Amino acid sequence: MRANSPVLEPPIVDYSNRRAACQAFRASHIPYTYWYEDALRYHGSSTILFSLYLLVNSILEAERCLRSLGWISGELSAYAPQFSDPAVDEHVVLVHPKNPDAVVVLMSASSWPGITPSTDDSDEAHYPPLPRLHNALAQRFLDTECDAFRRYLNLQIGYLYECPAAASPDFVAALPPDIQQFHIDWRSETLRMHARKTIEHEREIRARARQGQWELMQEGSAALGGLKIDREYEAKLLAMMEANATKRTST
Repeated sequence: MRANSPVLEPPIVDYSNRRAACQAFRASHIPYTYWYEDALRYHGSSTILFSLYLLVNSILEAERCLRSLGWISGELSAYAPQFSDPAVDEHVVLVHPKNPDAVVVLMSASSWPGITPSTDDSDEAHYPPLPRLHNALAQRFLDTECDAFRRYLNLQIGYLYECPAAASPDFVAALPPDIQQFHIDWRSETLRMHARKTIEHEREIRARARQGQWELMQEGSAALGGLKIDREYEAKLLAMMEANATKRTST
């Protein structure tokens, strides 16, 4: 007589937990990586948590896992930012009826350089190391042609630089060589990093670094190109705004 196949018990998931989807993934050995605000907060940024963005190897596999446990299609807020490049990225939005405010956004890890989702049983193992997070955000910042997406990445990178480790002198050495000058230039605050002129400048540096033809400029590369920040103009503008505010207060 043939033995009956064992009945698989459904994973224990706390649906009231904002990260319930991650509990389901770990129980089902679905690889995932925390992304955007969750990853930044883990490393010490003050950013506010919004939707739960997760990078996965297979959106289809991850979606099937969650739907089998009751997740259904969800919608993003009308005010949701442009968190992906429509020409490159796909995403799926899911919610669970027991916690409809906990929006889960599944995105493909293949679009993010250097990111390999883990199947580790420890939840903490699914946060990307800060240098890898920085590299992936910065590479996409330079690669995208979607201005709205680049503005969103500009915000994410700005929050990343609140993380204590990003201020360490050792941080640059932990980055891939082709993105190290980008980090130095951002920290130098001498260039408008989101400007098209600066994007082209940083792309050229990255290409040269990949060919082994670039030496790091520790003081920043603004002398060679990019759109420089006009500190004198900013100071005059600030003084004018303060004078107008004082005038309004006195009247």
